[in-house]
Amino acid sequence: MSRDDPTSRPAILIVDDNHTFVDLTAEILRQELPDAELGSAGSGEEALSQLVSRDWDLVLLDYRLPDFDGLEVLAEVRKRLLDVAVVVITGEGDESLAADLFRMGAYDYLVKSQVSARTLTRTVSQVLMRKLLARDIVLKADGQLARSEDQEERNRALDIAYDKLREKKEQLRLLSNSLEATIQERTEELRSTSAFLNRVLDSTTDHFIIATDPQGLILTFNRGAEACFGLQADSVVGRRNFRTLFEESAQSEAGLDSLVHELGLGAGISQEMHAVAEDGRSFVARISLAPLAVEEEGAKPGGGLVIVGTDVTHEKQLEQENVAYISQIEAANEDLRQKNQQILQATRLKSEFLANVSHELRTPLNAIIGYADLLLGQIYGQMPERQVGAVDGIARRANDLLELINGILDLARIEAGQLQLKAESFTLAEVVEELVETGQVLAVRKELSLEWINHCAGPVEFNTDRQKLRQILFNLMHNAIKFTKKGSIRIETSEGDDEQVHIVFVDSGIGIPQEALATIFDEFRQADGTSTREYGGSGLGLTISRKFARLLGGSLTVTSELNRGSSFALLLPRKLPQGAEANGSSREFSLSAVESSLAQPQDMEALEPDELGDASEAGPTAG
Repeated sequence: MSRDDPTSRPAILIVDDNHTFVDLTAEILRQELPDAELGSAGSGEEALSQLVSRDWDLVLLDYRLPDFDGLEVLAEVRKRLLDVAVVVITGEGDESLAADLFRMGAYDYLVKSQVSARTLTRTVSQVLMRKLLARDIVLKADGQLARSEDQEERNRALDIAYDKLREKKEQLRLLSNSLEATIQERTEELRSTSAFLNRVLDSTTDHFIIATDPQGLILTFNRGAEACFGLQADSVVGRRNFRTLFEESAQSEAGLDSLVHELGLGAGISQEMHAVAEDGRSFVARISLAPLAVEEEGAKPGGGLVIVGTDVTHEKQLEQENVAYISQIEAANEDLRQKNQQILQATRLKSEFLANVSHELRTPLNAIIGYADLLLGQIYGQMPERQVGAVDGIARRANDLLELINGILDLARIEAGQLQLKAESFTLAEVVEELVETGQVLAVRKELSLEWINHCAGPVEFNTDRQKLRQILFNLMHNAIKFTKKGSIRIETSEGDDEQVHIVFVDSGIGIPQEALATIFDEFRQADGTSTREYGGSGLGLTISRKFARLLGGSLTVTSELNRGSSFALLLPRKLPQGAEANGSSREFSLSAVESSLAQPQDMEALEPDELGDASEAGPTAG
């Protein structure tokens, strides 16, 4: 660090590559400043090294050095913030550098050819003195700055305190304004409420409002009271007792004593009373009585009454009419319940009758079919060709009738809850291969192509009622073949989510009109009534198929386009729903039991395609 007084024993560094000049300069300085500490450097790099290693008060710096010029050294001194005064020694003609030297921070400059003991001593003394003065000024400035900063800190603290004070004052002002505004607002609300209540009292005609003094003398009589009682307020206020307005109190002055006593205890009472109008008309009034509050300290409650009421005569009449109407409705509902029970009983009896009759009808039909088969088998001898054709027709019509009876029997059992489901294990391939094998025989006769496209990754195992599934699939294929005159029939199988299997029948048949899709699964329905004559069938097949699908936990849907074909999609879980086998609950009819096994479908291979009058169609399917 530099000393406090550079003039007492200054440290001076002479920087010049001319050793003679350095020695001469040092000699002059020793003579004039015997206490001075002198040092020398022959290059700019050496000079910077010494300036950094220790403190120097003054540097006599040659402008032209072998490595740096004086400006570069001076720049490094200023860059490193070294506290040293610099006097630059230049050659002849370098006086023009004076401005740059002073700009760079030099204290003074000397021309080397003009340096003498006198000029050198004077310059050094002046520079050291200037440095001392500058240091004193800086110290004083630092002290003044410190005092200024301290004063600023105090002023800042006062400003903060003043700001807080002003903030509190502003908060108090805002609070005061808010309180004043709230008081004004509440006052205005009270004024508005009072005006509103006065308007209500004066304008309402739906309710009468009467206020009395402790003796029952009327003090307030609003327009509603005028309308109800046919009296003017001027004629009753202060002149009439409220008891005269009600039959219960007009007939006996003690009629309302008990009410008044209860009100005197602070209670409120609501009841119906018979009011008397000025013209003698009597009406039923529903009134509420309440004690009129007394504001005087120490006063007993019950200073008066407030009576609010309305004419409910019409309402009472409506209530009586409603009671009579409700009685009629209850009687009608009871009659409806009885008729509903009768309908349910009739439906049950119908289902039982159909089940029994259908069962009885199958016995003679089986005999007819059996004898026809025997005749066709020539058991009773040869028959002419015409007789063979007739017997064959009898056999086929009997088979058609048997199939219809089987369908009706199945439907009756479903509705009567007499069917049971039986779960067994089998694969999808077993059922579909049997279906395709039978269907291909019929398809070939009508020159139709039948193919099975299986998208399942591997064998699909089922544990459900095989016979019901088989009946559904045969019904769908039967319909597809019947209502497809030419083209193709495609069966697609795939696996869905949640252990479900998709089985879709797609054909290129006559299709189904859009308006018929909503009823295609109804009983004894076909999309077109004329198709019954053209294609045959009873219209039960799709009904039973959908019910079976639901009983097995699945669904059966259809999409179709007229003259373009149809697509029936069966979605079925691999396993029979839990509890279905035990109690057979029907998802569609909520029956307590489910269908029993269908009668075995007729061997479709034995039927002619043109004569497929099977119970499976509910109309054109794929048609």
